[in-house]
Amino acid sequence: MSKGDKAFVISKAATAGQVTISNAVFGRGTDFFCKDETVQRQGGVHVIQAFLSEEESEEIQIQGRTARQGKKGSFQLILLGFDLEEQFNLSIGWKDNVAKADWYDYLSAARKKRRILICEKIEENLSDATEKDRETHRYFDALLAQDKDAALICFKDIYTSFK
Repeated sequence: MSKGDKAFVISKAATAGQVTISNAVFGRGTDFFCKDETVQRQGGVHVIQAFLSEEESEEIQIQGRTARQGKKGSFQLILLGFDLEEQFNLSIGWKDNVAKADWYDYLSAARKKRRILICEKIEENLSDATEKDRETHRYFDALLAQDKDAALICFKDIYTSFK
């Protein structure tokens, strides 16, 4: 989307009779200023988020698109159960086992658990990459020292580590 198109969408987004559908990119750093008094009399801009953000900070940013600079506004999550089950590894029918009043807390806990798993995977990948980096340095050191036997051993170690 061009800057001009984006500016046009933003300028029309908070006007009476207008529905604006956008993706998560608009949730951060985009201000939908509502200058329409009809919208303000009716409660302000209403944002519906149709996905559970992977990070709570993103959700807070999207919520902040509603009541800008002292204006009225509201926010709502409308989520598809299948997406939640897939993205956050929830069991089918999880809603049947959780009180409706606790759904948001349950989803927030699932989001935090997923984030922890992602961070653990990043740490694991970093550890693997660090070891591969060490192997590569040993290989280059052997090459620079013109130690063919050591270089061959290091090369085989590197090669097998990528299989």
